[in-house]
Amino acid sequence: MQHHTSAPALCLALCLTVAASLGGLAGAAHAQSADTVGVHYAPAIKVEGNPLTLNGTGVSYRAVAKLYTVGLYVPQKSSKPEVIFTVGGPKELRFVMLQGMRVDEIGKVITRGIEANSPREEFFRLIPAIRNMGEQFSRIRRLNPNDTLSVEYVPRRGTMFYVNGAPAGLPIEDAAFFPAVLRVWLGNHPTTQDLKDALLDFRAPPVLDALL
Repeated sequence: MQHHTSAPALCLALCLTVAASLGGLAGAAHAQSADTVGVHYAPAIKVEGNPLTLNGTGVSYRAVAKLYTVGLYVPQKSSKPEVIFTVGGPKELRFVMLQGMRVDEIGKVITRGIEANSPREEFFRLIPAIRNMGEQFSRIRRLNPNDTLSVEYVPRRGTMFYVNGAPAGLPIEDAAFFPAVLRVWLGNHPTTQDLKDALLDFRAPPVLDALL
């Protein structure tokens, strides 16, 4: 005797199968926080007396090698990049190196990312600020494991680079420069989507909820 599976039961079985397969993919692609590699970021800091909260942290990879962690501090926590960009006040990107690398490698990542996420005319307008960054990086030369590189923005002062808490140079005054740097990781063409999601502390909805 042939048994027929009811339509609701078949649908449920199909949903569970899809959920299991997608759940495996989500686990593989889940954005890692810095805590997963043993780097802890303070939940709150102060910049120029202004309190900032940790929005999210992530890990940057080259192939399977872990390069650095990065944390994003903002005045108002949000999982929406448009909110991060529009909220006023100081902001900070803080990198902690997991292996030694030349600082100009980070400079190249920033430059390429600014170009990929900026209209052509805006990119050309930012070239003097990018050149200023390159000059500051040329004096740093190399970052070692556990070194910290901070990119700090304060309105009316500009963007400052710090290595282990020491300033790398004078502020870059162009107000458009820091948002352009931030778009390298949070723009429409980020370094990786996983790292963008981690910095936004983004959590995908459960698969079954998404299917219903």
